[in-house]
Parts: sequence; structure tokens; C-alpha cells
Amino acid sequence: MHKSLHKTTIFLLPVLFLLATCLPVLAQPEREMTTLKMFYDEDDIVVTPTRYPKSISRVAENMSVITAEDIKAINAHTLADVLYYVPGVSEQITGGPGSYANSFIQGSSTRHILLLIDGVPQNNLSDSFPDVGAVPVQFIERIEIIKGPASSSWGSSLGGVVNVITKSPDELRSIGGMVSTSIGERNTGDYRGEMSGKVAGIGYYLSGGGLLSDGLLPHNGFHGGNLYTKLKYAPTDKANLTFTLGYNKGTRGIGEVPLYGISYDAEYQYFFATIGLNYALTPDLSLELSLRSSWRDNAQSENDLLTGLTLDGIHSDERNFGTGTKLVWTPRGHEVVLGTDFDSGHLESNSITDGKQRMEKWAIFLNDTVTLGDFSLTPGLRYDHTSTNGDFWSPSMGVTFAPWESTVLRAYVARGFSTPTLFSTFGDGFYTVANPNLRMESVWSYSLGLETTLLRYTWLKTTFFRHDISDLVGGLQLPDGRFSYVNQGKQRRQGVEVEMKSMPVYNTSLSFGYVFVDATDRETGETVLGVARNTFDVGLEYNDRKSLRATLKGHYIQWHGEPADDGRYTAMIWDLNLNKKLFESTDNRSVVETFFSAHNLFNGAQYPAYPFRNPRRWFEGGIRFYF
Repeated sequence: MHKSLHKTTIFLLPVLFLLATCLPVLAQPEREMTTLKMFYDEDDIVVTPTRYPKSISRVAENMSVITAEDIKAINAHTLADVLYYVPGVSEQITGGPGSYANSFIQGSSTRHILLLIDGVPQNNLSDSFPDVGAVPVQFIERIEIIKGPASSSWGSSLGGVVNVITKSPDELRSIGGMVSTSIGERNTGDYRGEMSGKVAGIGYYLSGGGLLSDGLLPHNGFHGGNLYTKLKYAPTDKANLTFTLGYNKGTRGIGEVPLYGISYDAEYQYFFATIGLNYALTPDLSLELSLRSSWRDNAQSENDLLTGLTLDGIHSDERNFGTGTKLVWTPRGHEVVLGTDFDSGHLESNSITDGKQRMEKWAIFLNDTVTLGDFSLTPGLRYDHTSTNGDFWSPSMGVTFAPWESTVLRAYVARGFSTPTLFSTFGDGFYTVANPNLRMESVWSYSLGLETTLLRYTWLKTTFFRHDISDLVGGLQLPDGRFSYVNQGKQRRQGVEVEMKSMPVYNTSLSFGYVFVDATDRETGETVLGVARNTFDVGLEYNDRKSLRATLKGHYIQWHGEPADDGRYTAMIWDLNLNKKLFESTDNRSVVETFFSAHNLFNGAQYPAYPFRNPRRWFEGGIRFYF
């Protein structure tokens, strides 16, 4: 019965897509979601669901958006600090600023999350790790998060997508910018600067900084620096050229395990560059072409805790080149996106067969957003081919309905996948044996959601979700004691997300979030361990919109972990963040403000495994100058 339903759905989705695209639509203009927009800090236009801008009121997926102002309010250092507070996203941060961090969306594995910067994949080839602890926040304009598979647009993204949208040049003046510095305990320092403007018809944005710390936990230091630039040029009123370049380098201590007398270290270098052309062929037809290139070097070592000598180590050297095309057609009532992706990756590592492997992949995708009065339909379909693990079809269908200007109902069904990592496919060493026959991990995902402000002065968002995963990759112990990765698992991850925010009363507002995830093995019925089962977020904010903004945030995770890991799940971690404007010029261009953060106010313990505890109470503060 279940397989029959899936086959029927696979057949119906393309049919519905064609019907929706060919339907002669007498579309009504989308009603302004006036009341809902009061709860979005900035414009409610997003790009990640269909890879084309549209109102979030017509997005069927379960989605969260974080703005640059939200990031500044919590004085975040890296992307990991920001995701820590997003309901539905669980962060296991192994220490202070810049630390190694594992991300989970609704119980998904870390490798199932696709990390993008302006739509460019950032996961590494060896183990598909999204290094959110190494992404600086200064260049971020906003973050768009899809919770659940987004494979019909992005390909391999079984668990979800985190898309970092970077800042664009300020084209209203020739030069402007910001410098900031902060200092904290254990010689923690964050030093940043940015400049933006438009000169000789070219818009520019430059950002750079350094993050340093001796470590808030044993063997947890971090030293890193980053640079980012974006250039924009419009040779005609129909064409726009965009160039970006980013570089990030750092060393970090991952921690130590005194019981076994070992410690772990890592270092990385990331570089990426893109160039894109957007050309308006007609008023309702545009073409986008893009090129992207990246390289990244990673090294991890296991060391003797007493002598510091290296016991074992893994290093990898990756090179990637990719291209993309996108044709967007926007007749009345439709937003049709037809695109292609191509990527060629090369990995050299001492942990894989023959010391080097390649992965080439290409894809074609098609989606549409059809507006029918108060309804919108979003059919999507994508075909992916890989040189390592075969092919995959990813259909999806989303529906939104806005019965009132204060309410949006959402329904979404999608088939998604995750490409097995090169290490799990070709890993060959002292502990592992390669398995080149690994298949794609797949998922059928369903969600129903409600977003409303019908409750007076309150915004409420609720989403029920279910993810049925098949061919899950896991380790199988062989007779000789080594491991090989095989498609052996079936899981179901289901639950509910609830978010609430109040409108400000005397400049003060409240927020609340709760997420429940039930993860079970579909074959044995046993509970899957290592998943954040219950998560609570509580917030209190004061913002006079003039000179003072203060936030108090509480965060609690009940990790359903192994008893032998000796985790702690009893304490809610409270953080206090203050931002105070000290000076502002009459033209509002020169601003001086100070900030202060008290982390883990009540010195609570909250971690899934003892060797990777959370930092105890610590403080930091600094100053920003805008010009």
C-alpha cells in the first residue's frame, strides 16, 4: 500500500506540474499580508525555495529567515551561534567562538544539510560536512533555512538547506563602512571591518576580520581570519554582472578525552569565487548564467595528550568547478524557473582508495509558482546524475492558502535525497573498506503548517512534519573487524514545531519556540538515539528603536543520547545580549555603539556527550563604529 501510494504520487506530480503550467490562469493580484508582515523585520521576499524571489506567504515549505539585525542583536561570531537559536535546528557546539559544530534539522544527520553561500554549495566532498562554525557573520545580509528536503530545487539536501545571503554594495554613496572590536574571557577577540559603496559605476562590498580565542574548554582554542568581496556592475539597463570572492583560514582545537589520553586538532583553508550574469531578454523573460570555483584544504589530527605527538591524521585537498544556468519566465500568474547545474569535484586524501577520487554531477530542474487568487501551487521536478552513486528524480508539490490577510495555510510533499559521501563510497584504510555500490539515501517528506496573527498581538506558526527515510547509510562491521558503509537503514522522523512572538508592549516583546522530534527505526520500531527530542526556546526583548536593544534568550535541548555518553540535559542555558547606541550624527551615517554579552548566565550544563561539554559562564563586550 505504501509503495503504491509513492508510485501514484510520482506519476501525479509531473501531471499536476503540466496542468498548473498550462492552465489559463485568471490570476488575482496577491493580497498584501499586512498583519503578518508586521512580524518580519525586513522585506518578506525569499529566494531559496524555487531559486527565484517570491513572498514568504506563497512558500509552502517550512522556512525560517534570520536577518542581519537579528544577528547583531545576539552579538554572534559565526553561523553556528545564529543557528543555535532557530527552532527545528539543533546545534552541538563543542566549545567557544569558532569551535567545531554539528548541525541537525528535525533530527537529520549533519551530512544531510546543504550549506550554501549565495546559492553556492559549501559542504566538503569527503564527508559532506557543513562547517557552520567557520562561517563569519559580518558579510551576512540574511539566512534562509528550509527544514526538510529541498531536492527539487537544490539536489542533495535530504535534511534541509541553510542558504547564507551576503550583503550587496551600498550604491547610494561612494564609501561607507564599519569597524568593530570585541574582547572576552580566555583572550577571546573578534575584530572586523567592512566597506561598501559605488565608484565609477561599480558597486563594491568588502569585508574582513579575525577571530581568536585560547579556548573556553580544554584544548579548544581557535585562531582564524577571513576576507570576502562582492562587485556589481550593470553595463546596460538589462544586464547585471556580479563577482564574489571569499577566503577563510583557521586552526582549532576540537577537544580532548583524558580517559584515553588523546586530543584532537584541525586546520582548514577555504576559498571560493563566482561570476554571474543576469540578462533581461524581455520584460517577463530573463536568463542567468554563473560560474563557480572553490578549493579547500582540511587536516585533522589525533594527538597524545601528554606528549603532543601526532598519533593519527587525515588530510584532504579538494578542488571544485561548477556552472549553472537559469531561465525565468513570469507571465501573469506564473513564475516558471528552468535551470541546470553542473559540478566537477576532485578529492585527494590519505583516507580514500588510490589517494584520490572524482565526483561529477549534473542536473536539470523545473518549477513554477502558480497564483490562483488566495491559493498558490508550487510544483517542482529535478533530475540528478552523479558519476559515483547513480541518478535520482526529485518531485515536489506545495500548496498555500490565505483565507484572510492574517493567515497562511501550507501543505508540502516532496521526495528528496542525499548523495553518499566520497569517504563512505571510497574510504579505504586501517579501519574502513570501500563500497562503490552505495545508493542514494532517499526520503519522502510531508508537512502541514499554519502561520497566523488571528490571536491579537501575537504571531503563531505551527508545522507538523514527517520524513520517511530509506537506504540510510550506516557502518557495518566486517569479520576482520573493519567497517564498510552500506545502505541498511529505514527511519521515520516526525513531530511538530511551534513558534510564537508577541507584538511589542512598551518596547518589550516575548517569544517562544518548541520542537518535538520522534525518530524511530521503521524496521525494528526502536527509538533512534543521538536526536534532539524536545527543544525549548524562550526570549524576552526590549528594543526602543532608538538607542537600546536588550535580549534575554533561554535554550534547552533534551538530547536522546546513549547513556554511556554521560550527557547532561537538565539545564536551560540563558544568554543576555545588550546593544547601546552612544552617538549618532545628524545625517545618521556616523554611529558609535557598544555591546555586551553574558553567556550561560546561570552556569548550566547542557551537552549530549561528556568529552564535548558546553562552555560555562563567560562574558565579552566591544564597540562598533559606522561611517
